[in-house]
Amino acid sequence: MAIEWPYIVEDNFLNKQHFDFLLKFYEQDIKDDSKGISKNKIWLDGNVEGKLNKKYLTTFYNDYSEKLASYLKKLAPERINSAKWLELNLVWSGKQYKHRIHEDSPNKLLSVVIYLHPEESSGTFLYSDQKGSDKTEVEWIKNRALIFARQEGVTWHSYEGDGKSNRFALVVNVRSDI
Repeated sequence: MAIEWPYIVEDNFLNKQHFDFLLKFYEQDIKDDSKGISKNKIWLDGNVEGKLNKKYLTTFYNDYSEKLASYLKKLAPERINSAKWLELNLVWSGKQYKHRIHEDSPNKLLSVVIYLHPEESSGTFLYSDQKGSDKTEVEWIKNRALIFARQEGVTWHSYEGDGKSNRFALVVNVRSDI
């Protein structure tokens, strides 16, 4: 059985300026084989909070909010009016790290995983159930985005290191208050 849930894969998701900025964060701030996350929020009223430079967060919102809204409209149009804020999480994990099979929380209206570093790694794994049936990999290619809208009992996924290199990705979520 093939994966039945809808998702989109887009190569070269980030423009060069945004991609290079995020790689500098990795090169300057991530030194070990740990797992970590840098959480950042952009409210739809323009307020920003987080560890990343506020100018960068504002520029990100200006450059990508319409694109994200178009994906949400395509994958889950009934949720478009529920959007309240964007979450930009820089996520790094060690080469041996394995994240369990899971679904995103209900207030994640749209999820976008963008592969940043290294050149080669394991991608994101999609499943037809929580047991891990019908495993499908969205291959790791730098600046490739996996885009999906959570569906209860359907959008099971996981990720893990490849045993060779640390993994660094940007996870963008369009969120609601619920």
